[in-house]
Amino acid sequence: MASLTDLFEFLSSPNPSARQIALQNLVGHTPNTAAQRHIFVPSILAPLASAGQAQSNGASGGGLLGGGGWKMTEDDGRKVQGIRDLMGMCRDQGVIAHDALSALINLSDSFAVARHIADDRDYLVWLVSYTANPTSPLSPLTSMLLSNLTSHTALLPSLASLTIPVVPLPQSKTYPPYYLTASASASSFRHPDFRDRMLNQPDAGVGQGEEVEVEGLRALVQAFEDGAGEGVVKGTGKRKGECHFLASVFANVSTLPATRSLLLTPYSPFPNPSTFPTTSTTADASTPSDADMVDAPAPVEPEPLLSKLTPHTSHPDIIRRGGCLGAIKNIALDRGCHAFLLAGEGDRVRLERTGAGLIVRGVDVLPAVLGPLMGGEEYDMEDMEQLPVTLQFLPPDKQREQDSVLRMMCVEILLLLSTSYTGRETLRKRGAYLVVRELHKVEKERNIVDAIERLVGLLQGDEGRETKDDLVEELVKDHAPVRAGTVNVAAEDVSAPQAAAIGEDEDVVEV
Repeated sequence: MASLTDLFEFLSSPNPSARQIALQNLVGHTPNTAAQRHIFVPSILAPLASAGQAQSNGASGGGLLGGGGWKMTEDDGRKVQGIRDLMGMCRDQGVIAHDALSALINLSDSFAVARHIADDRDYLVWLVSYTANPTSPLSPLTSMLLSNLTSHTALLPSLASLTIPVVPLPQSKTYPPYYLTASASASSFRHPDFRDRMLNQPDAGVGQGEEVEVEGLRALVQAFEDGAGEGVVKGTGKRKGECHFLASVFANVSTLPATRSLLLTPYSPFPNPSTFPTTSTTADASTPSDADMVDAPAPVEPEPLLSKLTPHTSHPDIIRRGGCLGAIKNIALDRGCHAFLLAGEGDRVRLERTGAGLIVRGVDVLPAVLGPLMGGEEYDMEDMEQLPVTLQFLPPDKQREQDSVLRMMCVEILLLLSTSYTGRETLRKRGAYLVVRELHKVEKERNIVDAIERLVGLLQGDEGRETKDDLVEELVKDHAPVRAGTVNVAAEDVSAPQAAAIGEDEDVVEV
């Protein structure tokens, strides 16, 4: 299709109309079902730009993602340049940026493309900053692109640990009290109180501070929270985009132990610098951290990012619910985190998974997991008092989770928590059996019924010395980490991308 490939040269044209027309004619060929999609996808061996720079500096190049020692063919060179042109067009005026992001979303389900996107750190910093910027109207699309990129395991560590520049504006009356300086784009706005020190003297009235580097993941969690706020859909909320697909990013981040710890580490409210509790433990890091919970008062202190995700397991949007439940399930696969996941409000937990053996504030996930399984059934007062406070006296019209995949995920989380003695004891004391008993009466999916019966067997069984040490490892082996499926924007509906369901594998979801 020479006529299509000839359009690539216009993607970098200084004429906006030429860029827009070329892109409009190309974007429809980027979905994974398009016959001519191959004109965009380079060979998996095509060298990365960073590999070429490393070789020119005398290094071997290639790195983790490969490419070192391979020469770029003319065909691959054109395709890689096309990808880079699309990346540059994401900062263009709104219509062009929309189509460029749609094309990259479709193409990034291929690792051969995603590795070239992730190789450009400056672009990733912009992508995260733009997504987190409350004035970014295309943040739902950039959230989808981040979801696709984090679905590739090899790219996950560098993406999850990315830092972005932030300028605090603590006295500003305009939300947010900071500006993400790398988010600049023709489709978004700069914070009205921000002043570039190279051009203007900062306004002392807003307390503009020096630019600092903060964790990009924290910025995304803040955007995710704000996206669920009141008025966002109508355009009167804290931000312009709901960013539902960031839930898929968090589910993907939780699949690897190295990146999972980022969701468990306590942080100060964004964008304050990271601070950690000063109390640590000298316990051997190899000891199972089903450790004793430490009673302590509940002062204002840093919170783990996971605590900001758990409220969304009952959100109306299925992508939010599924991604947050997926993150909880992935963390529950690690038995050493069970005490952390079941900590009450006044409990502090010794968490080796942060790498420093800290005693930290845990996250009580039980209300977030049991809530979707509950309907409007009535409980005896004695039984109700066992339930988490937020699940007592629910209205009679309370609806259970309608999606069977997510109901199953909730039961699987309870099963995983039951693989440790700490988990089983906590579930017994806090009414988990009562909830699944009522669910069992109405559940029609056979696989969920079977899972409930396995759970009841664990919770109702007698505990002896042997069972207190029993890890029930076979249950953990039965469960693979939840990874969000990649997203494609259908060619016939490229102007209105829809949500794709959360899956438990990397199957592409065609919308």
